[in-house]
Amino acid sequence: MRTTNSNSTSSTFRTSAIKRSGAILLSAFCLVGMASCDNEDDEPIVDTVSQQDRNFAISSSQFINAQLSFGQLALDKGQDDSVLEYAGMILEDNTEIKSELTGILDSKEVEMSEDISAEMQTKYDELALLTGEAFDEAFIDFQISELDNSISMFENQIDNGQNFTIKGFASKTLDSIKSNRTEAVKVRTEIDIENI
Repeated sequence: MRTTNSNSTSSTFRTSAIKRSGAILLSAFCLVGMASCDNEDDEPIVDTVSQQDRNFAISSSQFINAQLSFGQLALDKGQDDSVLEYAGMILEDNTEIKSELTGILDSKEVEMSEDISAEMQTKYDELALLTGEAFDEAFIDFQISELDNSISMFENQIDNGQNFTIKGFASKTLDSIKSNRTEAVKVRTEIDIENI
């Protein structure tokens, strides 16, 4: 009889311990959830589109269009395999980025540019006159410089934009731009090594 009572007590103890553990875990999850909801740094979700957001839409779409134009130019005129591979990568990346931006801006009824800026057109025309190694070097140097400039544009939107969706796009795209810049530096290094 004692054995039964002992088993019953042991079983009750285990059940009680499991319930306490569950209650402790539930309490911990609730505290974490409440703490994250109580974060005063959380930004409100804003769906309106400010002038900053509209300016970014034009500038970023011109940048993306330029990346597509320069990528195609590099595929047509590039000589080095690493330049050709890089050109294919930026074409693929920026085709996806443009599609995403178009969807976002269409849903917000915000205009985007279908052109590249006059400054980018001038640079495009300059690069189009070059061939071979001279083109490869000038193209990749320009890419590094242009990506540096675009990083600050996207960071500015993240810091100063108001529309939650457009800021999210800027943040996601900034990661891609930084990755492309890293790849451009690698290509430049490969070209330098080949020229030794």
